[in-house]
Amino acid sequence: MSKVKMVRVDYRMVHGQIVAKWIKFRPVDRLILADNLLIDDDFMADIYRMAVPDRPVDIVKIDDVQKALDSTDDSVMLIFRDVENAYKAIKNGLTLPELNVGAVQNNKDRKSVLQGVSLSNEEYKMLTEIQNSGINVYFQPIPENDPVVLKSIEKKFK
Repeated sequence: MSKVKMVRVDYRMVHGQIVAKWIKFRPVDRLILADNLLIDDDFMADIYRMAVPDRPVDIVKIDDVQKALDSTDDSVMLIFRDVENAYKAIKNGLTLPELNVGAVQNNKDRKSVLQGVSLSNEEYKMLTEIQNSGINVYFQPIPENDPVVLKSIEKKFK
């Protein structure tokens, strides 16, 4: 079974900060991207794999995350495209020590909670439920930033 070194929500999945900063901050042997849409997008899957040429990048369905983790002994960074996918995986029985919410796009139905992270009321409720289940939920867009705890943003959703 793999050693999960980091679990992140990031709508960009694999990008410069992941490759240049996060992998150096939390070294891993393998990336696992959990996203049902990406499974059927060979073009984007190839781009993500080419972005990290020195280690495997697995792309799995949300329902198959645990199976993917069980199939390797590597240290792993697990990335979800959005809060809802992370929530579904946890509801399906995935156990995690923590969840780094790093980048969630802004739109008119979301509230900005810090630079690069905007949440809907529903996403906030999902994260609160995840936190209440014993998983440490925090916001940290880049490793140089200090983690921001979920509790610190609750007033934005009252």
